[in-house]
Amino acid sequence: MMYYGTDFNNDIIIRDLRRLVNQIWKLLPMREHDEDWQTKKEAVLVELRGLGRMFGDELDFLIIVSSLEGLTEDTDFMVFRSMIFSIISTITELTAILDVRKS
Repeated sequence: MMYYGTDFNNDIIIRDLRRLVNQIWKLLPMREHDEDWQTKKEAVLVELRGLGRMFGDELDFLIIVSSLEGLTEDTDFMVFRSMIFSIISTITELTAILDVRKS
């Protein structure tokens, strides 16, 4: 996939998505320990929006970004936790799709 004069192959994108999964996982303990999870969430969203521009035709990116956007400090922790698991599951599915496409 060519962007900004650089060819980004699926392996690079898959590694980046896996890295983002780790960043999203960190939101759970940060929220639980009253740390600044909102700043971490915003950083992840910025990266996901950038990837979304590259893969705008993937519904999964919309689901991931909109789910993260919806998490606020008012979100019940169990709902928050459930949504984090759902987001990570969606990213994992997207990673599998990209992995198949590279073959």
